[in-house]
Order: sequence, then C-alpha cells, then structure tokens
Amino acid sequence: MSERWYDWIKREEDPARVSELPEALDDLVVLDVSQGHYGAFLTGTYLAELGAEVIKLEPPGGDPMRGWGPADVTANGTGLAFVAEARNKYCVTLNLDKKAGRSLLKGLAARADVLIEGFEPGYLDRLGLGYRHLAKVNPRLIYVACSAYGQFGPDAPGQLREYDLTDQALSGLLHVTGDPDAPPVRVGSWISAYAQAAWASMAVLAAVHWRETSNQGQMIDVSGAEALMRYLEYTVLLYHATGQIRGRTGLYELAVFPYTFVRVKDGYAFIAGYTDPNFQAICRIMGRPELAKDPRFNTTLQRTNPENEVLLRDEIEKWSMNFSSDEILEKVLADPGPGIIVFGPMNPPTKVLTEAHWWERGCFRRVEDPVYGPLLLQMPVWRMTRTPPRLKWACRPLGYHNAHVYAKYFGLGPGRLAELKTKGVL
Repeated sequence: MSERWYDWIKREEDPARVSELPEALDDLVVLDVSQGHYGAFLTGTYLAELGAEVIKLEPPGGDPMRGWGPADVTANGTGLAFVAEARNKYCVTLNLDKKAGRSLLKGLAARADVLIEGFEPGYLDRLGLGYRHLAKVNPRLIYVACSAYGQFGPDAPGQLREYDLTDQALSGLLHVTGDPDAPPVRVGSWISAYAQAAWASMAVLAAVHWRETSNQGQMIDVSGAEALMRYLEYTVLLYHATGQIRGRTGLYELAVFPYTFVRVKDGYAFIAGYTDPNFQAICRIMGRPELAKDPRFNTTLQRTNPENEVLLRDEIEKWSMNFSSDEILEKVLADPGPGIIVFGPMNPPTKVLTEAHWWERGCFRRVEDPVYGPLLLQMPVWRMTRTPPRLKWACRPLGYHNAHVYAKYFGLGPGRLAELKTKGVL
C-alpha cells in the first residue's frame, strides 16, 4: 500500500476508462411515461445513466418538455432543458388515447421492470393502465408515480399539473429561503424535480433489491412537495419543540455561526468555522485571535445569538474585503491548525467551467451530436470504481427508436409501423 491514495483513486475512477467497465443496471428495462413532468423524466435519466434500458414514451406530437427552455435559444429546435437530461434514452412515440396504443403499453409493461409516470393521480388508472391493472400482467413491475400532493390525501383528487415553484411553495422551503426584509425568492434551479427524481430513483433501487427475494413488484408514490420537506432539516422539529416558526434569515443561520457569505475583493465567498476550535482558526488567519475570547463570540451559544451573528459577520467582512478569494484560500490552506476552516468563492457557472478540477473529475463533457450539434453537458454525479454511470448518447429526436424498440419487443416491421403511424397510434 505504498501508492498514494490520491493516485490510486484517481486511476480507479478515471472518467476515460468508464466505457471499459460494466453497468450496474444493464438488465433493467424502464418505461418513462413522464409526459410534461420533469421529476418523473429525471428519474428515468438517473436510471439510464446507471445502465438501465430506458424507453421514453411520447405522444405522436412530442412530449411538451421538448419545448422547455429559454424561448430564444434551442438545440436544433428542441428546448435546452429537455436536451440536457434526455440522455441514454430510447425515444419512441405512442398514443395512449388510442386503444391500440394502450394495448402496446400493456405489452411493454408486461416485459418491463419499472414504469415511471407523472400524470394526475388516477389518470392512467382510468385508462386501465394504473398499477393495479399492470400488476396483473406483470406482478414484478415496479410502478413509480410522481405528483405534487401524492396519490392520496384530501388534496390529491383533481390536483393541478405539478410545477417546481408549486412544490417549493407547498413544502415550506421558500419560507426559509432568502432575506427577511425582501419578498420570497425561489431556489434558482428546478430543485423539486431533481429532489423528487433522487428520492424516486433510490426507492426504485430498494424495490429492485426487495424483489430479488420476494419476486414481487410494488407501487412507489413520490410527492414533489414532500421531497423538498426532507430538505428542511431541523425546521419542523424546532416548531414542535418550541413553537418557533423559522423564517428567512438570509446571510445568518440559527443553528451554527460563522456559516455565511462575506464580501471579498473579487465578489463573495463562503466561510464556515462554527465549533470553538474552528472559530479560533478563523480568528487566527484574520490576525484577530482576541475575537475568539470576546464574550460575545467565545461559545457556540453566543455566536448564534442573532445580534451577535450580525456583529461577527461585520468583523469578518472588514478583514475579508481586503483580499481576493484566492488569497484567502491560500491563507486557509497554509494554516497549521488546530481547527478546520471551510472556505470557497461563490462561483458563477462561467467560473465553474474554467476550473481544471471539475474537468479532471469528468463533471462536464463536450459532445459533437449529429442532430443537435456541439453540446456541453453535465455528467452523472457518481464516481464508481466497478460500475460507473456514463453518457452513451445525448437527446434523440422524437420517435428516433420506434423501429428498434417495436421490433425488439413485438416483432413489428416497417409495414406495420407505417400502418400504426397512419392510424395515429405512433
């Protein structure tokens, strides 16, 4: 074991060797029926990155998500939000309003391991395609339903189409996000969709594992609002224990401090060091060791006093404004300890894309796509030494894989496919 850990793990996780290794979910067939629902759509994407054969089913006119993204910027006519996350999927058309289309979906479900949908609760059930119908033709089927309120409860019937902002508002997350003296501000990305997909994907893997011994599938019900409620950490328990309603605190944090953004010469940076040894380290690199003994700041309880948090942040910022983020980082790395300081600049995406660290780890990849042209895509977040996820292809056009999928699962040839297309089934 004389080899340095850094050298060993870099070689084992090298993005350049991903294609040489097996895929963890390459025996899993997934039906992505996520029409107009980004959380359900992303659930299929995550499973596809891990090797599952994900069949993206769209109506003949295309999934509405193909138009999502800035109106004035597309990739060959397709919305950027769809292109960014439609990777590795087999794109086929299927009209569920047609009896023949519903019959084909049943046939696919009979052969599949997982089905993911994001319709209004009960919609597919009314078409005879809900979990209780499909489980009869495939008892091993794992059926994932994504919605805002969930599949049952007083607000479940007739709920509106799910939107990320709806989930953020319903969950309570917006009540703790932003500045106390400003209007509510949404989280900048479509966070509820990504959270919903993360929890749904985890549940799928748990269900697949349980199926190995039980030989049974099951229904998975994931609410976007509930997905974000798990991001509220101590907020709910605080209300339960004290009756205190946590509000927006902006640059301040009730539980720990310093844990904030401060101005630096070249913008803003994050700094944290809230235990006593770590706070002492901050004071040391500031050249202000006396602050660690100041009775306003010398214990965690004192540092999290709301008035003292403001005073302490002001003291740190008086110092930080004299240095660039790189200069402060150099001081942090040179500090001998004891104590650990967490520090980092607040990077815009353009800065993130210039940092060699993320490129070496394979966080981004430039793709020359025959349909959509040059693309810059985020890569899967996991690094795995035996079965790493991967990008096999970017987004494909509507119905691109019709011939492949329908021949593979039903033996349908070009003539029959043409007939079904003429009838509006495909």
